[in-house]
Amino acid sequence: MKKITLKIITLAAILSCGGKAIASGFDLQSLNVSDLRASQADFRAPAPQLEADELIGMDLNIRVPFKMIKNSVAQMAATEKRLAIIDQAAPVIFKSGEFLKISNIRVDANGIIVIPTLTLKPYLEGRDKLAIRIQKIQMHASMEPSVKAAPAAINQEEIMVQVMDVMIKGIYSALDAKLKAKNIPMKAQDVVKLNYDKTAWTLHAAISSKIIGQFIPAGLVGELHLTGFSFSDTGIALKIQTAE
Repeated sequence: MKKITLKIITLAAILSCGGKAIASGFDLQSLNVSDLRASQADFRAPAPQLEADELIGMDLNIRVPFKMIKNSVAQMAATEKRLAIIDQAAPVIFKSGEFLKISNIRVDANGIIVIPTLTLKPYLEGRDKLAIRIQKIQMHASMEPSVKAAPAAINQEEIMVQVMDVMIKGIYSALDAKLKAKNIPMKAQDVVKLNYDKTAWTLHAAISSKIIGQFIPAGLVGELHLTGFSFSDTGIALKIQTAE
């Protein structure tokens, strides 16, 4: 039972970060509704409503390998057909100095096939708020045979708007599929809200910890928040903790 409860807490923490880490890396694929019912049954009575300073505090350090992120992109591509990984054997995301780079993807931006290499600077804007600024873009673009001519007003900025639209919808659709598979009655936008600001070339992500309530009885653990973000040569690291 303790093992099941630990799995549930880990899954909740992962999904509260926007579903960037797939469950299989944490041995959670076997977790199902019967596990949840068994875990809930382990609490013999509803937890009493405690004062804020009486709630259980948690500090979670979650490391998400780049290979796991690539698997998540593959899941996105399975639900968002305008997105594809070009070479299944090559990386999709990796560290490059003080930045992250994304490459090895193909995006159908309304008939314009874009193969971008993006240099990104991710940073924490504040509690539960992550931003990813595009520092540099290199891209190859070609038109599908069905597209007779590119719109006159199309430019790199507008292409990136369409690329980001595909990426955001891919994240939402993959996360929705994950939540449905785990029988969690929530939508992707309940977990993370994404917005791309084309003038600042920045993707903003607002993280919610509401999903934790699906696994832990109310009034037992304080509300969890994203409070730290960093990355290394092998992956990214997230710090999740309750308010002090």
